[in-house]
Amino acid sequence: MMEPTRRTQEETTANMEVRMSTQTKSSSRPWLVFIGCCVLSLVGFGLIVNTPGLYFTVLGETLSVSRTQIALASSIMAIAGAVTMLFAGKVMKMLDSRILISVCIAGVAALFLAQSFFNAVWQFYISFALMGILYIIPISLAPSVLLANWFESKLGMVMGIALGLSGIGGTIFNPVVSWFITNLGWQTSYRLTALILVICILPFSLLVFKFRPDEAKGEQAYGHIVSAAVADDAQAAGELPGIESKKAYRTPTFVLLVLVSVLLQIVAALVQHVSSHEIAHGLTLEQGALVVSGIMFGAAIGKATIGILLDYLKPELTIVIYSAIGLAGWGLMAVATTPTPAIAAGFMAGLGQGVVLVALPWVIRKSFGQRDYSEILSIVSMFGAVASAIAVTAHGAVFDATGSYVPSLVGNMALYVVAAACMVIGFRMRPFKEITKQAK
Repeated sequence: MMEPTRRTQEETTANMEVRMSTQTKSSSRPWLVFIGCCVLSLVGFGLIVNTPGLYFTVLGETLSVSRTQIALASSIMAIAGAVTMLFAGKVMKMLDSRILISVCIAGVAALFLAQSFFNAVWQFYISFALMGILYIIPISLAPSVLLANWFESKLGMVMGIALGLSGIGGTIFNPVVSWFITNLGWQTSYRLTALILVICILPFSLLVFKFRPDEAKGEQAYGHIVSAAVADDAQAAGELPGIESKKAYRTPTFVLLVLVSVLLQIVAALVQHVSSHEIAHGLTLEQGALVVSGIMFGAAIGKATIGILLDYLKPELTIVIYSAIGLAGWGLMAVATTPTPAIAAGFMAGLGQGVVLVALPWVIRKSFGQRDYSEILSIVSMFGAVASAIAVTAHGAVFDATGSYVPSLVGNMALYVVAAACMVIGFRMRPFKEITKQAK
């Protein structure tokens, strides 16, 4: 009588081992998604977000409008993007990512092409509003969301590298587009920008991107390990593990992470004033530009390295370290009056940007799970985007009132302290804590 029982147990164990093996089975799809997200950040962010300002001077002269009038187009783009954040997360869950991202990128490329034929400033206002609506999903949300869905192991590393390439993209494409404008004309530059977007991104968006693994087809996120019992529960529920967005919005963790987003976007908004601050401290325009470049390079390094360390160090420690570096950078910038320490300060301030640009999406994913991650991330990002738009003007008002940006710089230091504390507390209180079951 014991033999059938023993055989049954052995068969059950064998079946569970097979199913466990299936759950941990890896494929190339997660890494193809990772490469595609790298391209999105490098090319998409680099061209769509970082280069519009390069056209301001020539467009102002061509259209006979003031710098303020032409710069208003970027403000319109930012406002449209912030509004889009309210529903972008839901849209990502509802529509096929391949079609959605492809349509958005093709739409942005079409707008760049159309801009090459414009001859009135109101046309740019309309096109930038449409661009603000279209770029949010593929550029601001897709890399974080897709990577969170396709990677359970090494999530911090791949997210950090992919998002870090956005800064590299700006470093590469700013001089490239400047050369286009100077040597080929702004109309040709817009057309080439459209062509580069289509050639570089559409192959990935059409063929590689997928919102999440399809377990029915044997697809799994990289590093996915779960017991057979947990797999059965998940399959029966028909939902990804995690907390429903409506419940997430009522948790203290969500409130704290929204506060983190707002505070650190206020900090980041000061970057647009850094060159003016350095000129006020006696540096030249070129030296001020080098400080800004130091911030961009530091941000690229910071996003990549913080992502790796989040996977290998205690997350709370990683957050505190990078917050302290960012705090020190803004503090040094307040007192630096020569180029070398000012550039070093910019680099340190840039490193600290990794906290909001990588650590925050990572903490959101760890705090609420995969289920409604795209929605929760979009809402948190929306609050930050609104805060940034307001803070750019607020920092200017501080200078007008005091004759210096030092109060804003000191304020950034204080904001880093509060933001780091909120993120650490929010992470420790996270309502969703993944349980990784080891095969014995």
